[in-house]
Parts: sequence; C-alpha cells; structure tokens
Amino acid sequence: MFLKSIRFKLIVGGILAALIPTAIGYVAITDSTKAVSQLSETNEQFIAEGIAMQVEATLEGEMKFTASFATRAQVRNTAESVNAKGVAGAAEALKLVRQDIKKRFELLNTNYVGFFITDAAGLPFAEAMETGESLQPWDIPQHPCFIEAKTTRKVASGEIVRSRFTGEPVMMICAPIFTENGAFLGVVGSLLKASVLTDMIVKRKIGETGYCFMINQAGIIIAHPDEKNILKLNLLKIPAMEKMAQAMVDGKAGAESYVFKGIRKVAGFTPVKGKSWSVAAAQNAEEFFAGILSLRNSITLIVLFSVMATCAVIFMAATSLTRPLNIVIQGLEDIARGKGQAALSRRIKVTSNDEIGILSEKFNHLMESLHGIAVFKKVIEEEDNLEDIYLCMGNLFTQKLGIPHCFIFQVANEKKTMTLVYPEQDGAASILCDPEILDRCELCKANRLGHIVSSTHFPAVCRQFTGPSGTSHHCHPIVLSGAAVAVVMFVFNSAPINDDQIFKAEEYINESLAVIETKRLMRSLRDTALIDEQTGIHNRRYLHEYSEKIVAGVLRRGKSIGLIMCDLDFFKRVNDTHGHQAGDIVLRATAQVIKQSVREADIVIRFGGEEFLIVLLDVDGGETMLIAEKIRVHIEQLMVKLPEVIIQTTISLGVSEFPLDTDTLWSCINYADIALYRAKTEGRNRCVRFSREMWTNSDGVTGPRPGTAAPPPHSNQEMQS
Repeated sequence: MFLKSIRFKLIVGGILAALIPTAIGYVAITDSTKAVSQLSETNEQFIAEGIAMQVEATLEGEMKFTASFATRAQVRNTAESVNAKGVAGAAEALKLVRQDIKKRFELLNTNYVGFFITDAAGLPFAEAMETGESLQPWDIPQHPCFIEAKTTRKVASGEIVRSRFTGEPVMMICAPIFTENGAFLGVVGSLLKASVLTDMIVKRKIGETGYCFMINQAGIIIAHPDEKNILKLNLLKIPAMEKMAQAMVDGKAGAESYVFKGIRKVAGFTPVKGKSWSVAAAQNAEEFFAGILSLRNSITLIVLFSVMATCAVIFMAATSLTRPLNIVIQGLEDIARGKGQAALSRRIKVTSNDEIGILSEKFNHLMESLHGIAVFKKVIEEEDNLEDIYLCMGNLFTQKLGIPHCFIFQVANEKKTMTLVYPEQDGAASILCDPEILDRCELCKANRLGHIVSSTHFPAVCRQFTGPSGTSHHCHPIVLSGAAVAVVMFVFNSAPINDDQIFKAEEYINESLAVIETKRLMRSLRDTALIDEQTGIHNRRYLHEYSEKIVAGVLRRGKSIGLIMCDLDFFKRVNDTHGHQAGDIVLRATAQVIKQSVREADIVIRFGGEEFLIVLLDVDGGETMLIAEKIRVHIEQLMVKLPEVIIQTTISLGVSEFPLDTDTLWSCINYADIALYRAKTEGRNRCVRFSREMWTNSDGVTGPRPGTAAPPPHSNQEMQS
C-alpha cells in the first residue's frame, strides 16, 4: 500500500526532481564554453556584414550622385564644346558650368574635397576644390579611376588615399560623359572624403571592448578607431593576425579567434561588395565568457533550490498531505474564474480519484482554455489583413463566448475617424452609439482615454451609448504604441455584465495585440512601397496589386471605371532648359493639381516619367471626358514659380471607360494610352476619347477582336517628337 501512496510518489518524485536539475546543470556547464564561443563568432560576423552593407549602400549612393551630374545636358554640351573648340573657344559655356560646380561644392563641401570636369584626354577644365587643394598631384589622365570610367563606360571609384594638402583620407569617383551618339567626352569627378564611408565603421561600438575596422586589397587599414593606424598599419604583418588578414584580402567571409598583445579576441569579417575592401568586427573574448560564470552560478542556485524545495515538499507531505493539495485546487478554480494567472505548459494524465486526480482534471481544463487561445492566435496570424482579424475576433466573441452583441471599430487617428468593421454591414443605424463618433473618433470615450469604459458601476459612464434601457456595455480599446487603433464594444441585454465572458474576451484581445501590431506594420510597409517618392501619389505597382479588387468592386456595384491617361507636353524641354530639379517641382505640382481635380475616392497614379493615370470609380457615361477637360484646364492655368522663372505647361489626355470599351481593365488602359497618343499627334493640350477606329488589328479589321488586348502603348520618345 505504501508503494501506491501519494507520500511514496512524492518521495520518489522529490529525489528525481533533485537529480534531474543536477544532471542538466552538469551538462550545461560542460557545453557552455563551446556554445558561447560559437555564439561570439556568429555575432561578430553578423555585425561585420551589417556594416559592410552600409558601406556598400553609402558608396553606391555617392557614385550615383556623381553620375547624375555627368548626365546633365549642360555638362554634356560644355564637354562637347571644350573637346571641339578648346577651353578658349568654349568660354561662355564654361562660365555657366564652373558657376554650377562651384555652387554644388559650396553645398556639399562637408562631404567632398572637390569636384572637377575633364575633357576626353583627362585634362580638367572646370573644378571647385578646398583651399590649397590641387588636382595636379592626382595625375588624372593616368589615374586608375579615370581609366576605368573611360574603359568600362561606367561610374568608377578609386582607392582611399591621403590628400597631400589636407592630410585627410579621400577617394576619387569618376563618372563618364558621353555624347548622344555614345562618344566619350571626359568625366565628372569628385574627391569624396573617406570619412563619409569610414565614420560608420570608426564610431560603431560593440560592448565594452569591441570595435570595427576595414582594410584594402593590400591589407592596409583604411578605417580604424585609432587614427594613427589609418593608411599605415599593414594587417598582414601583425603577428597572430596573418591568417585572418589573408582571408580578408582574398575576399572571404568568416570568423577567427586570435591573441593580440596577450588578449584573446574574437573577430568576424566580410568583404565589401563591389570593392576590394573587407570589414571586420572584433571584441575581447572575455566579454562573452563572463556570462558563463553567471550561468554557472545560476545553475548552482537552481540545483540548491531544487534540493531544498524537495526536502520541504517531503517534510510537508509527511505531516500534512491534503492541505497543500486543496490549496492548489482552490487556486486553479480561482484562475478558471478569472481571479489569477498561471503559466502551465503540459496536460496531466488522470490516474486516480484522490486530490492529485482532481488537481489533474482542473489543470487539464485550464490547458484546454489556453489551447483555445493558442489556436485563435494561430488563426489570426494566418489572416491577410486587419479587417479579417477583427471579423474573426467578433465571430469568436459572439459565437464561442456567447456575448450577445459585439461591435468592433477600427480607428484612423490621422483622419480622426472610426470605421465599423464588425459586424459587416452598411450604415451606422445599429451600432448602439451616436453615429457621430464615426466622423469624430475623439467623441468615443474609450478611444480618447485609452482604457476600459464599463457601465457596470456607473450606467451613464458614456454619453455616446444609445442602447435600450436596461442594457449594459463594456468598451475595451486596443492600444498599441500609446494610441488606440481599435475599440471593441460588448453589449449585454441586462445588468450586471458577465465577468467570466469579459475575462475570457480580454484574454483573447491581449493575445491578439502582437498579431495586430505586426499586421499594422506590414500594411504600413506595403503602403509605403506603393507610393511614388517623387510626387507622393500611388505608383504603378499599386495598380498591379489592387487592380483585381478595384474591378471586382465596380462590377459588383454595376458601375463603370473612367480611365484618363495624361502626359505633360514638351516636358523634356523643362528638364533641358531648367534642369531636372525644376522638372521634379513641375511633376509634384502637376500631381497635386490632378489630385485636387478629382474626388478623394478616385485613384491618381504616376504611371512613368511625366505620365499619369487617373482611375475614376463609379462614373456615369461621358463623365470621364468632363473630368479630363477639367484637369486639362487646371494644368493649363498652373504656374510653377521657381527662383528665377515661372514655368507654365500643358497636358494631353486620353480617355477610355471600363467595361464599356473592353472587358479587360489593362486593355482599357491601353485604349486610353492610344487616345493619348492621338491627342499628342493632333497638336497636344487636348482631351481625346478612345474610339475603335483609332487602331487596326492584324486582320485589317478596325477595332479589337473580342478577347484580344489593345496594341502596346506608345513610347515617350514618340510623344515628344
């Protein structure tokens, strides 16, 4: 009988409970050194990779900046003139270019030592340099950077060297200049301060002892926290670091442990893409292994605590067995009623009818509840958008938890509005709140205060609640990053509110917070990717992603889509005459005028270059042409004010309608493009409605055959000719 008793089970279990932590502690201590060593190498290599990517991105940006200047028409025309007539013969053009390059240097001299432009032989004819700096020591015609740009016909960057005048590390970037026929005219060059690239390496701190550095293809340090090492110290000649240095010179990525000046270090390294450089992150190994001592102490304490707890349990079981078990049972019952919290991870098999058996049953009941929450979380994680998550939550509250009425409002703080997302229905007649909260979200008390608002203790707690007499409500805001993003309102047919139902509902809400925050972040990132950075309106990718939903909604409502394809007239002249910066200002002003000329529900898209597409939702027949003419007039009246000139331009527009013209949206867009081309050929600054006789198919029949797409749209070059 003793062998089957709970006391015997406790004694055996206590002994095992003491032995198992001891065994685990022994294994953990044995393996800790190896695990920490591997972790340290991985950590250092990860840091090196991140910094190398930053260096790559920064250098690429600086090269693109220099290349953009080389593509300017003014620079190209001046270079042609210098190569053809010489410096004396191109004096007037040189004056403007030299003024331009001087202004550019005055704005950017914190990052650059100077700018220059050469002819095809590499002789500078325009330059802006720091005081005392000279281009003569650089011998530009023989400089590898100039030769590479001339040979490869691509922007090239040189190695980091020390300036003979300022003593500051710099590097050369050369972007080739070509005629329209592709003939080489020279380069636009910049002398970039190396600190633009190396500061992110030098200033990076890793723990207490860690730092980063970078070497070139010869093993020479070109970035290091200690300035006296820069362009002087050869890593290949440092004892104990030769192996790592050789791997870095060979362009390999990895991690190494070595001893430097009696200190054991761990370093990770990786090459910089596009350059023969390599970045390394190093740190004293003691910083990592210091954690092992803490781990050992923790394990020792755990073992001691386990032994002491076992002895206490055996002693208590020998003197009073049922009393502590009954306390545990009571505690589990409190948890089930929402009066406590627990974190349990497994089910217990019921093998007896004693107190342990009752404890097991209560535990399993709790685990089933927790399992339901886990399943719910997995389900909402798989949903595509927030609206589907809120729909899932609302169905769970009403169908599984049995709450009579549930309303979920999504808050748009930037618009100061709320939207009813559950239940799915049109209008606001049945939300049991003043409908004005939908347009003024600050009227909702739960949203404004950011905490629960309940009528349990004070029925008139919220003046916006309009439910029938005798009903009670409980409003729970979903708060993320200090602001409410949604409000869940529960309505009960009578008071008081069912506390058990509310507790379970709040558990589900709390479990959903991380998922909702993730979905909101993903939506924000996706929305950012669908916006054109230049104009702030939607880009072409937005149309690709949402075209099916747009078409489905319009067809479901039995409406039409108006499509307006428009293109600024002679926009190339604006860029050539006033520069690309002026062209960018004109594009932004045009986008704003178009947005202001249509409804908020309509979609304005930058389709490419100076071309825009307007998608008008739910239009009536002929309405699209009226809106297109409205846009044309507004653009014609637009005056874009620049510091030295006022630019006026016109716009040509092509119009089609879906599904009136074709049953395929993209074919209808092509039709609008064809109509735009007709507007261009007929003289520009006009609106043209697409008609089927505007193009002929391969059979010689006017108009498209059923099921076929329109021909490809015209090119910008054709429109500008």
